[in-house]
Amino acid sequence: MSTFARACAVALVLMVTSTGCVDRPAAGPRSPIAESGDTDTRLTDTRLTDTELTDTDRASLRHAEQVLVARCMRAEGFSYRAGPRPTPDESFTVGYLLSDTAWARRNGYGSRIAARVLAARRTDPNQLYVDGLSPERRGAYRKALDGGAGARTLAVKVPGGGTIGRRLGGCEETAQKQLYGDPATWFRASRTATNLTRLYVSELGRDPEFTAAQAAWAACMRAAGHPYATPADARNALPANREDDRAFAAEVRLATAEAECAGSSGFARAGRALERRYVDGLRGEYGDELDTYARLEREALTRARSLT
Repeated sequence: MSTFARACAVALVLMVTSTGCVDRPAAGPRSPIAESGDTDTRLTDTRLTDTELTDTDRASLRHAEQVLVARCMRAEGFSYRAGPRPTPDESFTVGYLLSDTAWARRNGYGSRIAARVLAARRTDPNQLYVDGLSPERRGAYRKALDGGAGARTLAVKVPGGGTIGRRLGGCEETAQKQLYGDPATWFRASRTATNLTRLYVSELGRDPEFTAAQAAWAACMRAAGHPYATPADARNALPANREDDRAFAAEVRLATAEAECAGSSGFARAGRALERRYVDGLRGEYGDELDTYARLEREALTRARSLT
């Protein structure tokens, strides 16, 4: 797994059109509460419950897994770099609604963080190392890393239809065992829990409480000089290229206004309450997987702190 693939797990990077870095289900309804891929299904950038792991916690887990993969690969006679631990700002997830004003003031919507990740992809030391191997050693490297062509395939049917699969073996499987216990159980629980949005997204988007809260947010944005009906409309109004300082300053102003209005209008608070209600409504069918996902994450975080 390359540096980019590791960083791609940070949901911010998924704002940049990227492929091949997360396991994805078959095409389904576009989520108005999670535009950053199936690694996050929240309305806002804050936790739904006090016991849910933070973005920084989850970034620590991903980093710990890479550290364990690197140790295993070195034991197999190969070079492998885990890369630096993401900073809290780099770990942050921008959902449908940005509500962290301080983060928005520093990063806008995260375009410069995403640009740094894409730049790192071009100089990924692991990929450069693999490119320098002979064909025979390259095959041995792949087998050591993920089991190669003979590795087993895990597959899970996700809520709303479709199947997500991934190959698992080698040092990647070893690392997941060290963190999560049974990789198959973790894969099934995590992919189920992070794809529940597809079951309620349409209904939530039509919920009178949701539409009223979003209208209040839009009114706040208009008063601030940003006439957008939804957060998606606001972000779509930004230029694709925001590398120069003036464009980035405009991004920061808009993101900050979005976050300030998310709080003052009550949209963030209402959205979290509604989403919690919709998720709770699915517990009859998916409660076991949700509980397993939460438990395995907490246990893995404890292991990660001792292992790495």
